[in-house]
This record gives sequence, C-alpha cells and structure tokens, in this order.
Amino acid sequence: MKIRFKNLMAAALVAPALLMAHSAPSEARNGQNTAAIIGGIAGLAVGAAIADSANRNQNVYGVPPPPSYRPPAPFSPAGGVICYPDQRACYNNGGAYSSNWTWRVYGH
Repeated sequence: MKIRFKNLMAAALVAPALLMAHSAPSEARNGQNTAAIIGGIAGLAVGAAIADSANRNQNVYGVPPPPSYRPPAPFSPAGGVICYPDQRACYNNGGAYSSNWTWRVYGH
C-alpha cells in the first residue's frame, strides 16, 4: 500500500487541530470549536479529493486493437461477375444473384 505525499500533508495539517481539542477539554465542550475543527477536517478532505481528481489519467483503456479477422476482398472470376467471399455468393454486373457462378466458385 502506497502512502501518498498529499495524504501525509493532510494528516500533518489535521494533527495540530486534534491535539488542541484534546488539550483543552473546557473549550472542546463549547461546540463552536468542535464545529470549526470538524469543518476544517472536512474542508481538507474535499480539497485533497479535488486536487487528486485533477491528476488522474484519463486514457485508461488506450487505443483498441485492430480487428482480428478481415474477410477477403471481392474478386471477379469472369467478365460481368463479382464474387464476395464473406457472403460466399456471386452476382452479375446488374446486381442479380448468380447461382451458377456461386456453385462453380463455392460449391453450394
């Protein structure tokens, strides 16, 4: 477990206030001093949290890896026919499905 310098500084600032509260029991019963001490501790805690949040790394996950699989590019086994390996289908130039060329190239 790492102890940060900011945490040590916060403890060093809070320690004298706590010692003063214990050294003067008649004043600690007053309520105003207790409220001031608690307010000071809360203010230090909020300030430390704000200062710590400004220094956090925003790029936790980094750049995603490239895709692991990329289907082969379309090809043309003959003029006027285009086959798409990711679909395992062939089409004529007009966009109509060509069952004859699909069967020749892919066997189904």
